[in-house]
Amino acid sequence: MKRLLTYSLFAALAGLGLAGCYPGGPEYTEDLDVVYTTYDTEFDFAGRNTYAMPDQIVTDVQITNSGDTIYEYMKPVYADQILGKIASNMAALGWTRVDISATPKPDVLLSPAVTSSTTYYYSYWYDWWYGGYYGGWGWYYPPSYTVSSYTTGSLIMTIADPNLDSPINSSPTAWVGVLNGLLSGSGNVNRALTGIDQAFAQSPYLKTN
Repeated sequence: MKRLLTYSLFAALAGLGLAGCYPGGPEYTEDLDVVYTTYDTEFDFAGRNTYAMPDQIVTDVQITNSGDTIYEYMKPVYADQILGKIASNMAALGWTRVDISATPKPDVLLSPAVTSSTTYYYSYWYDWWYGGYYGGWGWYYPPSYTVSSYTTGSLIMTIADPNLDSPINSSPTAWVGVLNGLLSGSGNVNRALTGIDQAFAQSPYLKTN
């Protein structure tokens, strides 16, 4: 993708700009949200108008010892909102959603997925004890521990042409949109929905004839 380096540089500069806007650090988690998009400049989006998209969003993939693949999916209460927002943006750009098995084949495949990571952090403290007049104050052993965690995640949207082959037996990617801030632990997907709108707003080349 020819614009990958350009967009990466822009993202880095944007990050520095955000740091300047929040000299004391970001005040809200929303302040850290970033929407990144890039595309293949040689791909003709205008010459296509149908797409297929799954009804579920993959959040994790596990390979068992026997070689079986197990997929984990986002809860429908959240996935339906995200898929609906993607579909409405595609419709506004002139695209028609069709089934994956439609004849003729859909012009492109739009695949949303989620990646997440959980960070754990530990804290501990000692209790005080008094050892008498001569012993004075001291520390009680062993210390007490607490474990906390937070999860961060990104929504990744890709558009690929199912009618083209590649050396690695997968469809070449024509567009990528990445949103962070999806998994904040609040159970609220409004930040993701806003980010989806932004991803399509900054991708006008997706518009069909």
